[in-house]
Amino acid sequence: MCARESLGHSDWCARAVEAGWLAAAVGVPLAFNPLAGSGFELPKAALLRALVLLMGLAALVQFIDAWGQRGGSPLRWPDTPLVWPALALGLALGLATALSVNPRLSLWGSYERQQGLLTVGAYLALFLLTATGLRSRAQAERLWTALVWGSAPVVAYGLVQAVGLDPLDWQTDAASSVLSTVGRANFLGSYLVLAVPLTLGRALVARCRWPYGPLLAAQLLTLACTQARGAWVGLGTAALLFGLAWALATHDRRLALTLLAVGMLAVGVVAVLNSADSPLASLAELPGLDRLGTLAATDAGSTAARLTTWRATLPLVMARPWLGYGPETMRPVFASVFPPQLVYYQGRHVTVDRAHNVWLDLGMSAGLVGAAAYGVLLLGFGRQAWRGLRSSSDRWSQVAWATLAAAVGGHVADLQFGFDLAASATVFWLTLALSAALGRGLSPSALKKSAPPRLAALLLYAAPTIAVLTLVGLICLRPLVADAAYWKSQQDAVPLEERLSAGRQAVQLWPLESEYRLGLAWVLVQSGQFPAAEAQLAVADGLSPDDPEVWAARGELYAIWGELEPVRYRGAEAAYRQTLELAPNVATYHTALGLVLARQGRLEEGAAALERAVALDATDGIAYGHLADLYLALGQETEAAWAVREAARWSEVGGER
Repeated sequence: MCARESLGHSDWCARAVEAGWLAAAVGVPLAFNPLAGSGFELPKAALLRALVLLMGLAALVQFIDAWGQRGGSPLRWPDTPLVWPALALGLALGLATALSVNPRLSLWGSYERQQGLLTVGAYLALFLLTATGLRSRAQAERLWTALVWGSAPVVAYGLVQAVGLDPLDWQTDAASSVLSTVGRANFLGSYLVLAVPLTLGRALVARCRWPYGPLLAAQLLTLACTQARGAWVGLGTAALLFGLAWALATHDRRLALTLLAVGMLAVGVVAVLNSADSPLASLAELPGLDRLGTLAATDAGSTAARLTTWRATLPLVMARPWLGYGPETMRPVFASVFPPQLVYYQGRHVTVDRAHNVWLDLGMSAGLVGAAAYGVLLLGFGRQAWRGLRSSSDRWSQVAWATLAAAVGGHVADLQFGFDLAASATVFWLTLALSAALGRGLSPSALKKSAPPRLAALLLYAAPTIAVLTLVGLICLRPLVADAAYWKSQQDAVPLEERLSAGRQAVQLWPLESEYRLGLAWVLVQSGQFPAAEAQLAVADGLSPDDPEVWAARGELYAIWGELEPVRYRGAEAAYRQTLELAPNVATYHTALGLVLARQGRLEEGAAALERAVALDATDGIAYGHLADLYLALGQETEAAWAVREAARWSEVGGER
């Protein structure tokens, strides 16, 4: 191959890499599938992995071509800021996965979140490929524009939901039903905390500014509709940082002092709203302000839930400090110390799989090593932004650095009360990549136009191309098909035989997902195939050992089976006792054990288990009702009357939670 052909080939691959990061900026936040079990996170994670694999293939071809040229190498990682801290974070997560309490779960991620090493590694790879491949201001402009306008359909769908015109019937337990394509109101808020500063900055440097005004207004309105207080705090932080960064870039001390005063005033107003005898009590009842007025409520709501979770998580981090428990392992680990009072703050059937604080979450998943690497990454960004703001002489660079500082700072503030998922994480890492490229320096020119590579040149890379396409099919497309089959298997309106067939298809397509085993087991139970259901739960236990939810599913299976074969109640009892070994403070498991004991004729033991259940959750009307029945059977009429009153009380006030 001649030098001219090789150069054209390399340029074409560089364009392919850029197409990948632009597609990620727009496509990942938009991806969702209403006909799937994991309708939001799995499509986003699968798309991201596929794009990163294809980008990696193009970058590999580009590297090999450049390596063959004299003195050529398109990748210069040491001169690209933030690369080394990102690599250190990736190494920490890799070691944490290898030493995880459940390596399979840490590698692939949980069914609900999909944030295992494969997905987090895809974020880091996206960052590295973008930071090292983004060389010109024209490329930076395109990425910036994609990040901004990629939010337009997300915002539009959110506003459709806000006015009650959503054709899809999404279920959510969040304060707001505005979840758009992101999956939950607070996740949408986290995404918009990044999008709003990027949009404001783009409006200040774009040649045609007027379209950005309506988009920015729509973003702010959607963010308000999410009622996500953590995101509101993040947006306030972003606004303050944008102003301070601009004051630093323009050497405007008066502006900086004014902004600091306004920020302190805003904090003071919020503090007064949260005081017991607030002179602004009437304002605290207004829509929106009522959410801000309960920030300091430590006896109810999400603030109380966060504080309780943090207090329970910190000892877990200290018990395994260096590399944590592995990514995505918090749910089964946290179950062992689950604080009973969380039931009153967030509901009876809500599990905890995140600490809702970036440092505690990193401590759980990658230990102090991972938290330190992430901290160094943020410090590196801050140092780079400081230098950029002080040294920038043109308006474009000044606005760009102010925008990046606001977006990253606001997002980090939001992460003190939440966590990243695919939409916000993708935008965050692309924003960091943009700052890394800007910190290295951008050339004014774009890539030269070049013809696509010839067929003969492509054949040289047939093996890696086939390997990458195979991986895309196996770890990106195949899970999507499996999840669609799983969703169908869980639809009660579908005939039972079709549900069984779909459940088996899901397990066959993606046998590594324990959730599919649990789902198939339940359909098998409904069809009366108890031994087959037992076999599926045994496999699920192997995939997720020491998971209380799997053992609880076993207990439910044997309890139903026991109605036909009473000897199976012994298996149900053993399964529920193992469940309680793993999650001793979950009231519903005590209730289930009590019922199984009662069915074996052990009424006093059953009553004791139910008494433990209502001691842990004093608002469970169902548990009180069962306890009343046992008290009557034992002849304890006074206790039965009390339990009946409590059952009626909590049923009337919505105690089923």
